[in-house]
Amino acid sequence: MKRLLLLVSILALVLMPSGCGDIGSMVEDTIEDALVGLRADYTIGVGGTAGLNFSGRYVVVTAAYDPDNYVVFNTDTYDVSGNVSEQYTVEDVISVGGMFQKQAENGTLEVEIWRSGDLIDSDETTDPWGAVLVTAIKED
Repeated sequence: MKRLLLLVSILALVLMPSGCGDIGSMVEDTIEDALVGLRADYTIGVGGTAGLNFSGRYVVVTAAYDPDNYVVFNTDTYDVSGNVSEQYTVEDVISVGGMFQKQAENGTLEVEIWRSGDLIDSDETTDPWGAVLVTAIKED
């Protein structure tokens, strides 16, 4: 994300004074190309002791080109609950993160975040009513 903001700043400084005819289109194309490089598909896997009840919330971050602000970031929040094992998949997003809690004293709750097939983050708890936090930010 820092690279994207740096890229936008450099473009503004270099291209604006040059008097290029279609600068807006050049900036939009460059930003869209950068955003494509940041987007990925993510899967949150909730597992652990068979039949364990859980509840949780995960947040999805998206970004899009905006002619007034260059880039606009949006978040969507999803409240979930159920029994392990569950999976939640989101496509073409910048990042995802979530917090999940056991709804019981006993058992193990395991949560993983996968990005395009690669394990990015995981955590587990055996604490009574324990909770875990997992996050993923696409960095090279």
